Parts: sequence; C-alpha cells; structure tokens
Amino acid sequence: MNDSRFYHCSDAVFISWASNFINLIKEEQAKFSVFSVYFTPERIAEIEVLFNEANNIPSDKVYIDIQAEATAAVNSCVEKCAKFFQACKFDIEMVFANKKHIWNQFGFNDYEEARKSGRNMFMFYSDFLLIANLHKEALLKGAWKEETYLKIADYKDSLKIYMDQQTKCRVDRSRAADERVVSLNKLYEMLSMYQKAAKIIYIDNEEMLKWFKFPVTVNGKKEEAEVPLVEAEKDLD
Repeated sequence: MNDSRFYHCSDAVFISWASNFINLIKEEQAKFSVFSVYFTPERIAEIEVLFNEANNIPSDKVYIDIQAEATAAVNSCVEKCAKFFQACKFDIEMVFANKKHIWNQFGFNDYEEARKSGRNMFMFYSDFLLIANLHKEALLKGAWKEETYLKIADYKDSLKIYMDQQTKCRVDRSRAADERVVSLNKLYEMLSMYQKAAKIIYIDNEEMLKWFKFPVTVNGKKEEAEVPLVEAEKDLD
C-alpha cells in the first residue's frame, strides 16, 4: 500500500465505498446542515466532482494490461531481430571464413546475452549496424545487398519505437496512480468531516454510525467495509 494514501485500503475499495457514502450523506443532508453551516449542498457537489475525477482515472489494472501488450510487442520484435541476425550469420561466416575475431566483432559472442531484453538487443543491433558498415565493401561484394543494411536499420528503429512505447506505459501508469491518490486523498479529507460530525449527530444511533466507518485493511487482507456494502444499500432503501 502506498504510504501517501490517507485511506487504509485499496483505491478500488475506497472508490466503491465512497460512492455509497456520498449517496448516504445526500440522503442525510438535512441533519448535517442543521448541525453546521459547513455542510451545504454545494459541499456535496464539490465532493461529487472529486469523486468523478478519481473515478475517471483508469485503474492500475488497465495500465497493467496496456503495459503487458507493449512488453509483448518488444519481446516479439526482439525475437524477429534474433532470427534476422541468425540469417545474417551465414553470409558473415562465408565472407569472413574462419576469421572468428571478425565474427565476434559482429556480436557472435554477445548474441545470447542480447536476446535477454529489448535494451540488450537494441544495443546489440546498434553495434551490429556499426560493424556491418565498417565491413560494407566486403559484404556487398561477397553476399549482401543494400537492402540488408536497410533491414538492419529498420529492425533497430522498430525496436526503439516499441521500447519507447513500453516506457511511456510505465510513466503513464505511475502518473495516473499519483493523480488518483491525490484526488482520493482530497475526497477522504472532505468525507472525514462528515464522519466526524456523524459521530455527534448519531451518537445514540449505533445502527446509523456503522455506515460512517471508513473501509480498512485487516490482517493484510483488503476488506470492503466493516459492514457489507450490498447490505448497506438494501437497508437504506
């Protein structure tokens, strides 16, 4: 759980609970307005705006799915890069027969490590293109065409695009989480005022007071509320 949260449950649980809480204070508005001039209809309108702002920020699960798709695209491109390099090895070995020191310049000894991540493969292809250009005359004469160089550059550039998309997903996910927590913290502070007042307004009404308790995490397990929300909706009808 993020320590910056004022509430002691997951975002999803707090949003679900807050929806019911807002409906409750709207129904009980008359009692709160009599208790203090602080509790106006305009105050509830502010609370609803905050709730909608937080609720309209995609959940972390959405961003996890988007990030998973971006990661799959990177992995797929890494595999394509690997297969293309394997095809290129035949010509390199033929043009530079028995010259293992040149093969290693092309990354023969670094290939297995390159396959482990998009970042590794991108650096591998950057070096691959550099070395290929250094030996361009021999390669064009003995096996390759200009098209081969274009393909190397294209694989390298495509991988960079997918990696940038993956990074953007991570940044967007983090930014959304921060924005959601800020909105929910503000909502928590405003609802806390109603909870505090409710302890006085309903001091002799234990049945009513239980609906003003914030959801909490108990023994590491996320609880939706101390009383089931479905039951709350049923009783308030």
